[in-house]
Amino acid sequence: MSDATNKTVSMPDDVLISVRGLKKHFTVKGGKKGRDLKVLRAVDDVSFDIRKGETFGLVGESGSGKSTVARLILRAYTLTDGQILFREQDGKVIDISSMSDKALRPVRREMQMIFQDPYSSLNPRMTLLDLIGEPMVVHGYSKDEIAKRVGELLSFVGLRPEYATRYPHAFSGGQRQRIGIARALALSPAFIAADEAVSALDVSVAAQNINLLQDLQEQFNLTYLFITHDLGMVEHISDRIAVMYLGQIVELGETDRLFSRPRHPYTEALLGAVPQPDPRKRSSERRGVLKGEVPDASDPPSGCAFHPRCAYATERCAAEKPALREVDGRAVRCHYAETLTLQGVGEGAEA
Repeated sequence: MSDATNKTVSMPDDVLISVRGLKKHFTVKGGKKGRDLKVLRAVDDVSFDIRKGETFGLVGESGSGKSTVARLILRAYTLTDGQILFREQDGKVIDISSMSDKALRPVRREMQMIFQDPYSSLNPRMTLLDLIGEPMVVHGYSKDEIAKRVGELLSFVGLRPEYATRYPHAFSGGQRQRIGIARALALSPAFIAADEAVSALDVSVAAQNINLLQDLQEQFNLTYLFITHDLGMVEHISDRIAVMYLGQIVELGETDRLFSRPRHPYTEALLGAVPQPDPRKRSSERRGVLKGEVPDASDPPSGCAFHPRCAYATERCAAEKPALREVDGRAVRCHYAETLTLQGVGEGAEA
């Protein structure tokens, strides 16, 4: 892949990452004998900006394309189409979507990832010194620099510096995830993608790690892409949220407004699954209950991709694909976003 560093690119001053028209298509085998080739549209024309210092939430069911978006931003996957702009720490805006692996190497230290599974993401044969220090080895740090930095990082995430000589099996799941957080911080990045980073943990431990992420964000001026299927968790940590369905964003807006009054039926259905602390409210009283499974991305429905599962769908929804447009201060992909009265959660939710 060729470099595009000579092209003039720009984005608003408060934006760290700008994703524009992002697409990722995979070729998969299909048919009765698996001989037919089909195109699976994992990510299909996704655009959004992530502002400096914010936590941008990305939610949706399994198969919606959330993790693929993160891997595209970090260039773990090659883009099918689209553009990814990134603001380096010196303020320069670069287009990383078409850069070669060699040109990307210095950029990668500014973009890191926290993985979902704290068990499989850590090599059991490596000590914490080796695990957390590995990114620094790649970027040419000395042994003394690595040892000092690893001790600092362990302290930042609430672990003892002397634990550096221990192996992952000596730690609990929550502690292992903190080790993963320390590794992500090793090169002092500006941006971290957290892909279901607390979903494998108990609720209380997950909450502690979420609080840790927020403390670290304030301490080091970090910007997060927080990917999850847990809307209760994403409400707590995110400034803005994008809701994905079948490879596309169907709603994007500020967290409080999205939760109190959703504008897309899929968002309403996801919010309907959030447990409510009020025992007087029964789940049967909630509207927009989500039924069925996410359709096959290699054979999506006609018109609006959500219409086969939507309680408000009409003939127009089956025939005409809705565009992502501005409604009530947010982006929504629904023909009837202005007229539907959908139920949210929280104090500001409509009855």
